[in-house]
Amino acid sequence: MLMPAIERLQNALDAENAQIASGRVVDFKEFNLRKSQGLLELSRLMPALAGAEIGLSLRVALVGLRAKLEDNRRILRVQLKAVQEVSEIIARTIQAGQSDGTYSAHSWRD
Repeated sequence: MLMPAIERLQNALDAENAQIASGRVVDFKEFNLRKSQGLLELSRLMPALAGAEIGLSLRVALVGLRAKLEDNRRILRVQLKAVQEVSEIIARTIQAGQSDGTYSAHSWRD
């Protein structure tokens, strides 16, 4: 039961990362829902493994999942930083466009 849950979560991560890389519009709400459901499913299944010997295939799958989660976190961090930079540029442009220069340092030097 754990392997299909891991695979579904990996598929969601792969799909989100691919869509971000493609430059198309990304439905972050949908991907967030898929990832949240996957992580909830895993967290519910993990207590069943308490004290059990973890096989090699499960160990490999968990290491792969961790790597995909790290890639996704890194990609999302880059996206967020880009959005923040663009919003700062827009905010400065709007602010500069609304200012008539009355209180600027330049007007005091004249």
